[in-house]
Amino acid sequence: MASMHYFPQQQDPGLAQAQRMGSMGGMGEFAASVAHEVRQPLAAIALNADAALRWLDHDPPRLDEARAALALVASAGSHASAVLRSVHGLACHAPGSHVQFVTDDAVQELLPLLRAPLQRHAIDLQTRLAPGRPLLHADPVQFRQVLLNLLMNAIEALQGTSGRPRTVLLSSRLDGGVQHFSIADNGAGIAPQAAEYLYHALYSSKPDGMGMGLAICRRILDAHGGRLWHAPGAPHGSVFHFTLPAP
Repeated sequence: MASMHYFPQQQDPGLAQAQRMGSMGGMGEFAASVAHEVRQPLAAIALNADAALRWLDHDPPRLDEARAALALVASAGSHASAVLRSVHGLACHAPGSHVQFVTDDAVQELLPLLRAPLQRHAIDLQTRLAPGRPLLHADPVQFRQVLLNLLMNAIEALQGTSGRPRTVLLSSRLDGGVQHFSIADNGAGIAPQAAEYLYHALYSSKPDGMGMGLAICRRILDAHGGRLWHAPGAPHGSVFHFTLPAP
C-alpha cells in the first residue's frame, strides 16, 4: 500500500519484478503465494517462542506469561497450516469450506498475529464492527487471509508516517444482503500510477514485497461472490473495501 515513486523514463521496478517472476509460470506464482501467506504466522511463532523462553528464564520463572506466549505459538502454527491448505486449494481452484461463523470471533482470533508489528511501529488499531454479532457464510480461513493481508498492508503503509498518530481502523456494517468491510489507514496513500497494477499477481511497489497479497484477496473474494476495491483516505492514507454475502 505504500506510495510509489514514478520514473517517467524507466520501467516501474514493481512491474519489472512481476515480469521476471511471471516468466517462471504457475509454479513461480504458487511459490510466491505460499511464501507470502505464511510469512506473518511464522514471524508470530518465532516472536512468541522467544518471549516464552525469556519468561522461563526469569527468576523465578513467569509461568503464566510463558503459557500465554506458547498458546500464541500454537495458534499461529495452526493458522499457518490452515493457510497452506487454503493456498493449495486456491491454486487447484478447489471450493473452500464454507460454513457459518460470527465475524467478531474470526476477527478476535486474528488480532494476536498483529500484536508485534502494531507495537513495533506504534500503530493504534481500532475496530468498529457491525452490532449484533452478524454471521458470515464463507471459508473462515480465507476470510482471515483477506483481513490479515489488508491489515498488514495498512501497517506497512504507516511505517514511514511521522508528524501524526498512526492509526488503522477496521470497520464493518450490514448493507442489504452483504457485509461491507473497510480497512482505513492514515499513511501516505497510493500513488495513482500504481492503480493499474495494484491487484496484479507478483506486482509490488515495496522492495521486499511478494506482490501477492491483493491478488490473493481478490481471488478469494471473487470465489465468494464478493468484491474488493480501494479509495483515497480523508485527509490521508487509503481505504480498502470488500464485501461478502451475508447468510
